[in-house]
Amino acid sequence: MDEKFWQSIRDEFPVTRHLAYFQSAGMSPLPNCVVKAVTQAYERLSVWGDMYFLQDLERADRLREKLGRMIGTTADNLTFAPNTSTGFNYLAAALKAGADKPFNLVSLMDEFPSSHIPFEYQGIQIKFVKSCNGVYSVDSIMKATDENTLGVVCSYVQYSSGFRLDVKALGEALKEKGLLFILNATQAFPIFDVDVQQMHVDALSVSFHKWGLCGLVGSMLFTSEEFRRRFPLPMAGWLSVQPPADDFIPTQKETTYQQFEDARQYNFGTMNFQALAGLDAAIDFMETTGRENIRQRILSLTDYLLEKLKQLPLNILSPLDAPEYRSAILLVDLTKGSNAGAVEFLRENHVVTSLRAGKIRISCNFFNNKKDVDRLIEVLKKYFTTL
Repeated sequence: MDEKFWQSIRDEFPVTRHLAYFQSAGMSPLPNCVVKAVTQAYERLSVWGDMYFLQDLERADRLREKLGRMIGTTADNLTFAPNTSTGFNYLAAALKAGADKPFNLVSLMDEFPSSHIPFEYQGIQIKFVKSCNGVYSVDSIMKATDENTLGVVCSYVQYSSGFRLDVKALGEALKEKGLLFILNATQAFPIFDVDVQQMHVDALSVSFHKWGLCGLVGSMLFTSEEFRRRFPLPMAGWLSVQPPADDFIPTQKETTYQQFEDARQYNFGTMNFQALAGLDAAIDFMETTGRENIRQRILSLTDYLLEKLKQLPLNILSPLDAPEYRSAILLVDLTKGSNAGAVEFLRENHVVTSLRAGKIRISCNFFNNKKDVDRLIEVLKKYFTTL
């Protein structure tokens, strides 16, 4: 794709008129099509109230079908949760209630808290694997398992360093040992492909405010049929149990409620359908642009950024020894000055990065261009002159 094409994409993001924005790993800005879809959805709610509730429910079902095709599964295995922490709390409760003996899980030391706190808070032991220069090998993860390990819970891409895990190889190794694979793909999908069948994923969460271009819409929660059979959810809401034949509301009282066997068992109640309209539009926008095009654009801009960063007094902490480790995230540590001071100085000069683990995290997205990168480098150089 030529620069004319990417400029047309860039024009869809109003943020580019004001900022050099490198904080999509925190929250992506919205393109015009998403703002339009959400605005229209709320305007319809304003004008017509609850008249279109059932149609909104049907649209959410079609969105689940769309997302299911993208990750190699069906809508029956998908639901929406408020966020990854909520979804993983569901999984933790199900594991604790369904396990027939004491167990532990294995995770990675650099994980974002939503990947492990829901399990630890339930009293589930987590064994944390340390990285080797930011790299987590499949062998190191598998060596941490023991006879009491039930599975592994970890991220596809690490939120701070940007290290991208070989999830297919890990999934195969876990399947061979009969262990569960619970994956947080928030910092990867939809930029990097997910196929829950080929990767042997038992449960997965993706929060879409990072790379989904749609704000705080919530997360997609996938569970396999086998996972739900082994570990049914020990809680329920009005939309997660089967209603009588003549109603969609379970109005029956003083009865034994029958939980849905599919992923609807995680769907406790109504959701923000207006926000989901934005997610639907965002997915269509990225599919039309081409997810492979988006991925290559991001990696190309990151290559350019890397070359420019090497001119500055800093260390690049993200593991770059192999192309398969790369993601949209770079973590750097200044050798002079303050990382926190530099992030604030950049912000004051309309260049947005973030501070993670006390270091500077920079994340390129496909609406960025080389001029944004040049601006980032220029402002960092200016910061060094102030020291």
